[in-house]
Amino acid sequence: MMDSQEQIKELRQALLKAGQDIERLSRIKSDFVAIISHELRTPLTAIKESVSLVLDGVAGPINVEQKNFLCMAKKNIDRLVSIITNILDFSRLESGRVAMHKRKIDINELIRESYAPAKDMAKKENIRFELDLSEDMRATWLDPDRMRQVFKNLISNAIKFNKPGGSIDISSSGAFINGKNVIKIAIEDTGIGISDEQSSELFNVFNPLDTGMTRSYSGVGLGLAVCRRIIDFHGGEIWAESKKNIGTKIIFTLPIYEKDDEFNFLLDESMMKAGYNDSSLALIFFGPRNKKDADEEKYVRIEKIIKSVVRGPDDRVVRFNQGDVIAVMAGTDREGAGKILARLEGKTKTSLRYGLAVYPEDTNNKIDLISKAEECLKSGKFTI
Repeated sequence: MMDSQEQIKELRQALLKAGQDIERLSRIKSDFVAIISHELRTPLTAIKESVSLVLDGVAGPINVEQKNFLCMAKKNIDRLVSIITNILDFSRLESGRVAMHKRKIDINELIRESYAPAKDMAKKENIRFELDLSEDMRATWLDPDRMRQVFKNLISNAIKFNKPGGSIDISSSGAFINGKNVIKIAIEDTGIGISDEQSSELFNVFNPLDTGMTRSYSGVGLGLAVCRRIIDFHGGEIWAESKKNIGTKIIFTLPIYEKDDEFNFLLDESMMKAGYNDSSLALIFFGPRNKKDADEEKYVRIEKIIKSVVRGPDDRVVRFNQGDVIAVMAGTDREGAGKILARLEGKTKTSLRYGLAVYPEDTNNKIDLISKAEECLKSGKFTI
């Protein structure tokens, strides 16, 4: 019996060590990719700048043949930079070492931003490019830079794999899928298409499609894998519907967070970041001191004022408890939370009570963190 227990203990220790070794090797791989990518991009940037100067005639006049060769070189430099960027982005996303800076935004804004420069590119290829965006779209939490990257990759593919005289359509709409309200985006082209079997492999890294397709259309097949990781990080889903020689529709969804769902989502994310960075997170709850001040119009004014004094780039202000509490998630410790409260003092006509709990100083458990802030708020001991 003792021998069995010792064997189990040894196996557990061996598994723990193996897990730690895998994590260490993963970090080494990610660091290696980051260093190599940086070292490659630096000389490429200098080469591109030099080629551009020669093309602009700064170094003297060039003939038509020389210009054609230089344009070809510049095009391939851009392609190399794009490949290196995708490799670096995928490595960061795969290792979870990427920071998402989300804010509440209308995704139609991002679609229009991505559409403007791509429309001219599509026009050069004789491809019709249109938008069909719902005007009833609700704002949701996104990292705008990462979502621009998704649109850039998907639109680039839709142009690259299209046919002369073809078309691209981007649509946005609200949907109810698997019991959840979501934003649904579709990017449809009339390009070369792929089979049903290939569609299931489309978002995998270096999938079986890559060898033939990338040979003909250039690239390393990482763009779609990067898109999937970004959509995953946003809590959404992405898939493809395609028919060979008819076209492809890439569809992805993003969740819309309702009241307390939004609070829980943001608190989970904030605590995860604080844990990863070994830093503190202050959870502050605000509510009116007098019940007569508990009307929506005053809540909206108070919320706006609170947002004006919360300064951190990743700090959040959101409603909790079905909208009856205004919650602040600030990337700071108890002393920093005190500074937020000091900045708020005297700015509202409505007298406020507040509750404060700090992760991990008070607790590293989400439920306990909420409970401590709620108890502090309900006690009415602290007011502004």
